[in-house]
This record gives sequence, C-alpha cells and structure tokens, in this order.
Amino acid sequence: MVTKIDMHTHVAPREAVKVADKGGNWHGVEFSRDHNEKLTTSYGGETMALPWPRKMETPQDRLNSMNERNVDVHVLSMSPLMHWHKLDNVNAKSYAIDVNDDISDYANIDNDRFQSLCFLPLQDTDASIYELERCVVSKKMMGAMVATNINGMDWDNDKLYPILEAANKLKCLVFFHPTRGRANSWLKNYHLRNLIGNPLETTVAMANIIFGGILDKLPDLNLCFAHGGGFIRQGIGRFDHGYNVRDEAKMNISSLPSEYLKNFYYDTITHSEDGLRNLIDIVGIDRIFLGSDHPADMGEPYPVDFVNNSTLLTKEEKEKILSENILPFLK
Repeated sequence: MVTKIDMHTHVAPREAVKVADKGGNWHGVEFSRDHNEKLTTSYGGETMALPWPRKMETPQDRLNSMNERNVDVHVLSMSPLMHWHKLDNVNAKSYAIDVNDDISDYANIDNDRFQSLCFLPLQDTDASIYELERCVVSKKMMGAMVATNINGMDWDNDKLYPILEAANKLKCLVFFHPTRGRANSWLKNYHLRNLIGNPLETTVAMANIIFGGILDKLPDLNLCFAHGGGFIRQGIGRFDHGYNVRDEAKMNISSLPSEYLKNFYYDTITHSEDGLRNLIDIVGIDRIFLGSDHPADMGEPYPVDFVNNSTLLTKEEKEKILSENILPFLK
C-alpha cells in the first residue's frame, strides 16, 4: 500500500479561530467573520477572507476530510492570507512563535497523519533564522513555507540570503507560495489576481532565484514552488533566450536558466494532466510532490485521484509523486 502524502495544505491557528469567533486582536492582527462566516484576517487597512469552509478549522474535521480524499498525511502550513510581513518586529516574532507552536502541535494529536512547515517573520532576518532553527530542530517541522515576495522584496535580496543559508545548513525544505501578489492592484476582475497573479508571483520568485545566482552559491538548497511552478513551463524558453542575448541575464549565473529547474521541487497543482506530464518531462519525476492547496477553493480537491487516474503517468511515477519523493523530508 502506497502512503499518500499531501505536502501543500493550509491551516488556521486555533487561537486565531477563537479570536475570530468573538472578533478581536491577536499579535496586532485583527481576526473576525464576514457575512458568509468566512474567517477574515486584517492588518493595515487590508482585509483577507480565507476561501475555505468553516468546518475545516478543527483537527478532527481535517482528518475526516483527509479520509474522504484517501490522503494519509497532510503537511500543514499557515494560510498564506494570514502572512503579515508589515507587522512591527515585536509582534512579528510573537505571532510566528505562537503560530508555529500551534501548527506543530497537530503532530501531537496524530503524528502519523500530520507534518508541518513553519511560518517565518521575514521582515526580520535574524528572527526568521532563529525561528527556522527552533522549528526544524526542536519542533521537528519539515522546514518553512515562505512568501514569494516580502513587502515587494524579492529573494535575490541580500537581506533574505542569510535565511536561505540557514535553510541550506539545516537541509530542510523551503516552500514558496504566493501571499500578497503585486498584481493584485491591477488584476481586479474575474478573480484574475489568483488565476494569473498567483502563478505569476511564483514564476517571478523562481526567476529571481535563478538569475540572482542563488543556486550557484547554494546548489544543494531544497526549494519547492507552489502550483506546479506557476508559468515557468511556458516561460523557460524565453529565459534561456534572454540568457543568450542579454548580458544582464547572465551576469550572476553559470548555466542556462533551464538547467536550474532540475534543482527545484514542484507540487502537482497544474489542474491539467497534460500540464503535469509536461512539467515532469522538463524537470524529472523525482522533483514532483503531491499537493492540493486544501482546503482553498482554487486547489485540487482530490489530489490522489488526480494522480492515480492519470493515463499519462506510469505506476512507478505515481508512487514517486504520492510519497516516495517527499519521504526524505518527513520528520
């Protein structure tokens, strides 16, 4: 029997849920309910409503949902809509600690069914390194889920590099997920801020890491990118062409951009069998993890079925995706 491990799932800290039910403040962030009873999180005049059902806010409800979907293990990370990187440093640190203590505690409820990725206060480099080390070493978390940009700052920035160095030393997983998309201000209709904006954010993060020379400095970094790597499959040929004809595109790197794609990991959220097959053909089957984005409405609702029912994957490829590839990172 193949174990099915979903590495891309989200959770709300239980204390935040309690605060939301009454309406109030937790570490400087406001939590409440909207008219549809969705959990909302607010800071600095911006309010985000989590796009998932209220019934997914308890561990038992999550286990019931996992059983319905034939998923054995959820790797939990805090909802990206609850990542607030403009908090002051004091609140940012205490928020991260309480969030991570809550999420890691799910393993104490059932350590056969839950693993976790920590949240980092990325506006504070030193605090992020401390929290990453605390969570990976002491809390036995698999690594961290991080934003694709931090208040507009990309991952080739010198301020963020020490965090990647720490992750490299710990040999843990760093999972990049869109949070505050920079296209939100102009992609206002038809949910395009997600349909286009989220994969765009992921692609930009990958581009900055590649062209910024991060992998030339830290070739063993374990980096995973949400939603099948965004638009990277469609854009990589253009990246290679730019490398060949533009000096600024080759100033920090020693190989074609396409060569670096095989250093990354990716989840299966392509919403297309052809798309997943194409991704595998580009980066290799060993770089693919099962993912759902559960319980977000834009996720893959039945990720195991999506993989098992594919006529474009071999039995061996399915087994690698469902668990074999992610197993080395589990605690």
